[in-house]
Amino acid sequence: MSKIQKVKRVVLIALSFGLATYLIMSGSAMLDKEEKASLVEVNATSEVHSDAVK
Repeated sequence: MSKIQKVKRVVLIALSFGLATYLIMSGSAMLDKEEKASLVEVNATSEVHSDAVK
């Protein structure tokens, strides 16, 4: 394997790890955002329900 092929391989591996990291981080951020939105929705419905009970 020539030196240029080794460099290309290392760069490709580095880009692959970078892309994988980006996808994992963005996916976890989306899940976190969705979880917070569902908690706000649950809190809003419980407040409405508690007002109706009074």
